[in-house]
Amino acid sequence: MIRRRAGGDRGMASIEALGYITLAIFAFTAAVQMVMWGLAALGAHYTAEHAAQTTRLYGSSAAAGREDATTMLDSTVGVALADAHPTVTRTAATVTVTITGHAVTVVPGLRPPVTVTVTVPVERIN
Repeated sequence: MIRRRAGGDRGMASIEALGYITLAIFAFTAAVQMVMWGLAALGAHYTAEHAAQTTRLYGSSAAAGREDATTMLDSTVGVALADAHPTVTRTAATVTVTITGHAVTVVPGLRPPVTVTVTVPVERIN
């Protein structure tokens, strides 16, 4: 009687292990996707800050900021931020730099968007 009852659970450890392994792989993949999104956002923020500082200088222009942002995206950020597009606007009082793009895809079909906007005052010499 005892032997028959114990035999009913045969193979359950393998099925449970398969379920736990599947959950662990999913959690690991989700964690890697979050890290890639974080790296893309960090790179976009660094690029936006650097381009804003370049654009805000006395005698600088929005074109100089765009060039700086493009250089930073190509060299420093690399492939962490895909489809990156910088937008630089300079008015008499402020500079606004917006970097948009997508994080690298780890989970198929998921393209997390990244948008960073930095606004700083224009440098003035009195």
